[in-house]
Amino acid sequence: MTPRSSSTHPERLSLRPDSASSGYLDAVWWPRSSDITTELPHLITALRPRTGSVWRTVFDPRAWAPAERNLLLDNRTIRLDPYPFELFGTIYLCGVDGTVIVVQTIPADADAPIARAMLATTGHAFGSDPNSEPLS
Repeated sequence: MTPRSSSTHPERLSLRPDSASSGYLDAVWWPRSSDITTELPHLITALRPRTGSVWRTVFDPRAWAPAERNLLLDNRTIRLDPYPFELFGTIYLCGVDGTVIVVQTIPADADAPIARAMLATTGHAFGSDPNSEPLS
């Protein structure tokens, strides 16, 4: 599964630059729905250059509809572990090489101006890198 891309949709993923070594969050993401099993494959695919293969995702269940414990993506099983983080909507993507990416999600039903402002605070928009596809 690959991320949907369209120049008519706002960018929905903002990454902290690799050069910014301080801060808790690595990215901010505005998914289209509260169905983590539908949305997560797009995020994992978009972040694969940073995470490599993901084996586990720890997510805040308060931000998502109930989900199965595993997700099948590219013939790999990814463990989905719910955990109520203090920072609402947090997701940890755990790569097989030990890389961990911390993502703050914006509720899918957030007003567009508020969501765009939150995305702008992280660093640079995902689509601003010429080697990346927009996640929209």
